[in-house]
Amino acid sequence: MRHPNLIDLLKARQVIAKYLAPTPQYRSPGLSERLGMDLYVKYENMQPIRSFKIRGALYSLSLLDAHQRAVGVVTASTGNHGQGIAYAATAMGIAARVIVPHGTPAVKRDAIRHFGVEPIFYGQTIADGFSYAKQMAAERGIIYIEDGEDFGLMAGAGTIALEMLEALPDADTLIIPVGGGNLIAGMGIAAKTINPTLRIVGVQAEKAPSVYLSLREGRVTTTETCDTFAGGLATTYPGGLAFEALKSRVDEIHLVSEEEMRQAIPTILEHTGYVAEGATAAVFALCIREAHRWAGQRVVALFSGGNLGMEELKKVL
Repeated sequence: MRHPNLIDLLKARQVIAKYLAPTPQYRSPGLSERLGMDLYVKYENMQPIRSFKIRGALYSLSLLDAHQRAVGVVTASTGNHGQGIAYAATAMGIAARVIVPHGTPAVKRDAIRHFGVEPIFYGQTIADGFSYAKQMAAERGIIYIEDGEDFGLMAGAGTIALEMLEALPDADTLIIPVGGGNLIAGMGIAAKTINPTLRIVGVQAEKAPSVYLSLREGRVTTTETCDTFAGGLATTYPGGLAFEALKSRVDEIHLVSEEEMRQAIPTILEHTGYVAEGATAAVFALCIREAHRWAGQRVVALFSGGNLGMEELKKVL
């Protein structure tokens, strides 16, 4: 399967525009002053599912032919991707099955149901979900969609970078959370095609460092566990399609601890007015810890999602 190019991303944006308006991007005066940079925030938490995942889901399902739409789709998710598939499938009249690990936060599993699909619980990790979803697809003849291995999901995610650069053409650095790598791969394709000198910076959880390790090793590396509260980062290996795309488009990648992410959430709330989930918290935790790297630069931080459960928010606060 080939990687999407800029033309594909423009096509994806045309499809997505039928369902969604561009999300806002604003400069944060407080964080800019505190961190010594011009920090802009791209608010993907303003999507209907409070996550960027809706973009790829809409475009991926739009590419299905009549037969594929008739048989339906199956996917595995830690929450936000499942919401996106549920939203897109319901909007397009396509049957969907979403496999989620046991322990998925209630706010995410309930949202999948609210968007029209009853989640199916299986296993303890997203890797378990991938295996079960593949098995279900093979047994029932339905279409399997895997985040990190899907052309449409990557192209849809890449449209975020188009909007970022339209709003701030002279941005110096984009900071992006990394789970399986699909998001940063799609955004990297867009951003590096438009401006090859733009810095693409990824951030993963210390307890789920599969892309970080894979880039260091130069090959896909699987970790034994991904024990992080940040569900959007909780993957044990990078998607193959995503990894091939991001290898030449990510300038640096960093790891942050569970404590750093949790400490960032109240700061994000204070300066943006929004509750951040773990993947978003990783972005701001990195900005706070490594602010000296981007002193005086125009930096865009991706607020990738805001689906943090109330119990986790209580613990953090």
